[in-house]
This record gives sequence, C-alpha cells and structure tokens, in this order.
Amino acid sequence: MTRSERGHFLIVGAGFAGLGTAIELKRKGFSVEVIEAAPQLHILGDVIQIGSSATRIIAKWGHALEGVEACSSHPKSMSIYNSAGELVYESPIAESFDGFPILFSNRGGAQKCFYEHALDLGIPIRLNARISEYFEDDDSAGVILDGEKLRADAVIACDGIHSYGRRYVTGIQQMPQTSGFAVYRCWFPLERLALDPVTKHLAEAKEEKLITWVGRDTHINLVVLPKPQGAVVFLTHKDDQDGVSESWSSKGNLNDMLQNVEGWDPVCRAAVAAVPEEALVDWKLLWRDPLKKWVSGKGRVVIMGDAAHPHLPTSGTGGVQAIEDAATLAAVLDVLGKGEIPLAFKVFQKLRYERTSLTQRMGWETRHRWHKTDWDAVKKDPAIMKMPQPAWIYGHDAEQYAYDRLQDAVGSVRSGSTFDSTNTPPGHVHEDWTVETMMKLEKAEVEANFYKVSNL
Repeated sequence: MTRSERGHFLIVGAGFAGLGTAIELKRKGFSVEVIEAAPQLHILGDVIQIGSSATRIIAKWGHALEGVEACSSHPKSMSIYNSAGELVYESPIAESFDGFPILFSNRGGAQKCFYEHALDLGIPIRLNARISEYFEDDDSAGVILDGEKLRADAVIACDGIHSYGRRYVTGIQQMPQTSGFAVYRCWFPLERLALDPVTKHLAEAKEEKLITWVGRDTHINLVVLPKPQGAVVFLTHKDDQDGVSESWSSKGNLNDMLQNVEGWDPVCRAAVAAVPEEALVDWKLLWRDPLKKWVSGKGRVVIMGDAAHPHLPTSGTGGVQAIEDAATLAAVLDVLGKGEIPLAFKVFQKLRYERTSLTQRMGWETRHRWHKTDWDAVKKDPAIMKMPQPAWIYGHDAEQYAYDRLQDAVGSVRSGSTFDSTNTPPGHVHEDWTVETMMKLEKAEVEANFYKVSNL
C-alpha cells in the first residue's frame, strides 16, 4: 500500500505540534504536507521543557533526539528562594524517567531539529502560506491559499492559540483570554552575568542551574547554561495592559522589569539587570477554557496542540502535550485508517481531553501556589513549593496508551457513553473548569483541597 493510499493530510502550522504530527504520520506511512504562514521558520524563543513522555516519542525519530539533547541542559535541582534571597527549598529534578531524558532545551534549537528531521523524511513544508478559508465535505477537507485550493483526506490544524482552525471547528470567533499575567523573557550570553560581582559566581558555574525567586504576584526563573554559554530570565508579573496579543516581537522595558523586583534579593536584581534590553520580550500569557469540541462538523478537520489546549508556562508541559497529541493521533489513524477519519479524530479527542484539561489547570495551580504563598505552611513543609514532577506525566507512553485504549474510546464515541481516562493521576475524577472560575480566585488563597494536582 502506498502512502497516498493510506491517506493524505494537510497540517497547518510548523511548531512542535505540527512538525511532530507530520513526523509521526510519515513514520506510520501516511502522506503529509505542512503549511506555515511565516515566510521563513523563525527559530525564536528561549527555554522549553521537553519531558520524558515527549523524548520517548522523539527517540523513535532516528538521530533527532541526539540533536535536541545537544541544545539542551539537565539541571539537577531547582533552588527556590523567597524575595529576600532566603533558600526555601531545593527541589530535585529527575534527569530521566524510564530511561528517557527530561530536557530543558533551547526552544529555537529544538524546533530546528524537528524541522530538519521533517525535511530529511521528505516532508514538504510550504512557507509563507496564509490560509483564507477552510472547507470540507463528506470525503475530504482542505484550505484556500491566495485563491489556490489545496485538498486532502483531512486537515490537522496546529496553528497555535490564535488558531483560525479552531474558529472553523467551533464556529465561534472566540478571542483568547488574558491570564492576568505577562512574562518578561530573554536569552542572553552568560558572560553578561560575569560583569557584576554579585552574579559572577553564576557565570563561572560548571553545572546548569535553575533558580526561582518567589514573591507576591511575581516570580522569577533564572536558568544558567554553561554548555551553550547562555542564560535565560523569565519574570512573571501582573499584567494591566489591554489587548490579547501574544508575540515574540513585543519589546520589553528593562526599567519596568526592574521595578517588579524592587527591594528583592541583590542576586535576583543583578541577574535581571544583566538582561540586554534589545533582546527583551514582554510576552502576554494567554489561555482558554478547555475546549470540548476539537473536531469539525463533518469530521474532516481537527485541532490540536495550543489550538486546542494552550498551557501557561508554569505547567512545564505545554510542548510535551503537543508532542503527545502527535503520537496519539498517528496511532489512532494507524489502526482506524483512511476510511474512518471522522471517527479517528473523535477518538483522538477522547483519549486526550481529560489529560490536557488537567495539565492546563496545573499551570494555574503552580503559579497560584507561588504567588499566594502561605509562608507559615511553607515553614512546616517547604516541599509544597516544588514544581510538580508526577509520574503520570513523565511516565506516560502516549502512543501505547492510544493502542491500548483505542477500542474503549471507539465504543464511547459510538455509544455516547463516558470514557474513563487512565492517563491522569490515580483516582482522579475529572471536573470541568473555566478561565473565569480561576480568575475569580486570583486574589484569594484557596483551600488545599481545591488543587487537583499534587506537587508532593
């Protein structure tokens, strides 16, 4: 059977979700083409966590994992300080799970590895391709690019938080909502930390460091990377600006950034002051309610990755969930095939919805724990400050889970019955939530039993 006989898919977006899906489908013998709006692939960004459930998938892509590891680091712990510079907790970070590495990767470098591997596989990637319209019928779907009609067996929209595909699938032009916060972020040469005696010891460190300072409604992450001789600063702060643009091109103001840490630990302030303003980005953190409809009316267009479930950075798993999406969808299509694409897309959502709803929520929960810290409780148990590193995330095998649970999900789709997800924490009972619900709690210190993800 030729690849075209297995099925041909148009994939919209050349980020981690789009490229990952193209690679996974190609690996299973399908024909794919990637469409990207940008005129060239902008290898931008700073650090992305690529956990073991994702590297488990990438490990099947020839030498791609070696390339990702080459632009990655393995901090052994996260040092968590309060704003005065007092060490609160030293949170160990596992280097691997089930033999698959847990990476803190240069975002641009990792994306470049995906892109180059896709090209090596012969996957066509069309750049500067802006979609004006989606369409579908009972047997096919496609897009219109500047009057040119492209048709395939189905379209997979991986076009991010401002997804046009999402609007087509839902029939609603719903804007993403602000989370109430933005993040200053910047990758810069490590040598800049050596210019100040207060941070010189960080520039001379032999091992990777991940340092976090936590204060009221603010936290700062500093990542020190001796191997690529770089450093990254993230400063998450309250956002009072109107609008919902989320872009790497939103320039940041260093003086405004420094005002957020006025009176803080001198090491923290010196690290922030080392940031080159010309490279500083002020990135508005947007999110959406967990979406219950990922598949279009005729079942020929599906959304995934940030288009379906955008994550806050404090989840530490947004990119991972996009890669898990890719492996899941490819496995489902591998079994159900070209003749059952509408069913396959719905089964894909069944397998992924509750897990991604919870990982989305986890990002808010982690940030809330830090920004509304109960310091009396921390004195009794400092471990409540650590980043969640649960086995149900790190140890998940998305591809095998799809093969194992596929028939259960098929039965659920066909009968309309509830699907019992087992890719969430043991004993977890799914509850719907909304951005509005969470935003109402931004000023509150919620009860411990409100949190759905344990970080202990």
